[in-house]
Amino acid sequence: MANIVLEGPIADVREREVRLLHEVAELVSQVGDETQDKKRLQQNAADLQDMFFLIVVVGEFNAGKSTFVNALIGDELLPMGITPTTDAIELVRWSKQRSKEPLWREPGIVREWTHPNTGGPGVVIVDTPGTGSVFRKHETIAKSFLSRSDLVIFLISAKRALAETERLYLELARDYGKKIVVVINQGDLLQKREQKEVRGFVQQQLDELLDLQPAIFMLSAKQALKQKETLRGFFSGAAGDPGEMNAFRDHLRTTFSHVPPAKQKLYAQLDFVDSITRKYTEQLVNQIGVITNDTALVNDLRQELEQQSEAINEQLASARRELDRVFADLRARGHKFIQQNLTIQRAGRTLDRNEMRNEFEKQVVGSALDQITSISEQYVNAVVDHSRRYWRSILDRLTRLETMLNQEVGALDATGYAEQRAALQDAIAIADTELKSYTDNSLAENLRNTFRGNLVGFSAGFTAVLGGIIAAILGIAAPGAITATAGAALATLVVGPALLVGGGAAAMLYWRKLKRDAAKELDNRLSTLQHSYNEAMVDLTNRERNRLLQYGQQILSPVFSQLSVFSERYHQQQTALHDKAEQSKALRQEIDAIQIIIED
Repeated sequence: MANIVLEGPIADVREREVRLLHEVAELVSQVGDETQDKKRLQQNAADLQDMFFLIVVVGEFNAGKSTFVNALIGDELLPMGITPTTDAIELVRWSKQRSKEPLWREPGIVREWTHPNTGGPGVVIVDTPGTGSVFRKHETIAKSFLSRSDLVIFLISAKRALAETERLYLELARDYGKKIVVVINQGDLLQKREQKEVRGFVQQQLDELLDLQPAIFMLSAKQALKQKETLRGFFSGAAGDPGEMNAFRDHLRTTFSHVPPAKQKLYAQLDFVDSITRKYTEQLVNQIGVITNDTALVNDLRQELEQQSEAINEQLASARRELDRVFADLRARGHKFIQQNLTIQRAGRTLDRNEMRNEFEKQVVGSALDQITSISEQYVNAVVDHSRRYWRSILDRLTRLETMLNQEVGALDATGYAEQRAALQDAIAIADTELKSYTDNSLAENLRNTFRGNLVGFSAGFTAVLGGIIAAILGIAAPGAITATAGAALATLVVGPALLVGGGAAAMLYWRKLKRDAAKELDNRLSTLQHSYNEAMVDLTNRERNRLLQYGQQILSPVFSQLSVFSERYHQQQTALHDKAEQSKALRQEIDAIQIIIED
């Protein structure tokens, strides 16, 4: 038996194509965890070294594939039957001599025959086990030969055209970049009108469902085999066309005469390389898209946090305006309290500091604490809601990353993957804990306690100042021990001489000055208190914002540290695949221009 003999430039092209297949196989193993594609490329490289043209016949187990192959070679070589009799692959290799008994090329798997009518030196016809066969491993074997094929003859029964399994196999052959010819067998079972309808249906289904427009033939292998004496070889001529078989054979003969099997073999394997590089380039494009999106999220984390904090800033501004209103009301009531209490008539009564404080808290402070508490609680709720949204976004990102990293198990070594996985799980746990921490009201309670303590201190402090002012006026060291009557008498003793000596106008000026001093003291204390409240809210905002940023970066940095590594690797692999596709294109151009020699 003889394979296709290559000499000169075409032999050099073949060797470079073999290297290309091996290089793409290694690249595929780095890009993903699809080990089958690597094995297919390596097997195709081995086939290319042997240099035989592989015609693979595929179809359901009862479509008449063995009968078709026998009719194609014009000889009852392969065993035929209505049920699958073996789970072996029948391989018919070209030879000048017809074999009487097959040889087991691979024990229990591939059975090899020889025959002079396969189509020429180096041409091998493979009858694969049927799709949907009762033998479970038929499916795997048939699929393995699809990737190795140089030409796929897809045999369909005219009585059950295009079953689901057949569509799946056709789709697989298409994705492998294989040249496909569709044969509708058992056409003798249909009327002419039915044959036309079935042919039209198959053509429509191939076009609409699979975007395929292959050559389609309607024939009867069984009828052709019965009249095998009128069949002709691929490169010979004879009259008649039993079962329409010769029309199909003429198609193959014309195909081989236009493009010799050696070139078709080289083209077919380049088609397979192109389909594999496209497949993994698309996969890398998707992965780069994911990496790019996640990297952008990390790079924009601080900016995103600032953008999110704008809502908090608006809430803070609103809360501070409400606080300003509350303090403006406090200030107005405080001034009124001073005017009403810093009088000669009320001086004695106001010497009781406890009573003065109670009156001050009732008339001035009033509901201010409740208002401030409500404002602070609303603001804290806004901060908490912002924090929840922020941590929820972190959890969502980590979940997306976890999905991506799970797909990286084949691309990372075991140690690196385990470490990355652990870092990711730790980050998710921390983010989840932070999110749950916002279910309590500790922030609001802390702020409320601060406000309450400050306001109570303000009341006590200011009423003490008022008492001191009155005591200084009256010259009394212990105002709590003086009765209202005594206070009035003392006022007469002290103020009376002042009025006599300085005159009424001077005394009134002095009294007004004391009121102004009291009002000024009130304003100063309220301003200080108001400032402290604003500072407390701003401090809360800044601390929370910084904490979010710090923890967010602390959590995300270890997880995202691999992103730049992944991105660089994906781009390098994408470039490498592009280079292989360019090599394939260059080899194809060389093959176009080369003449080959075929020897028997």
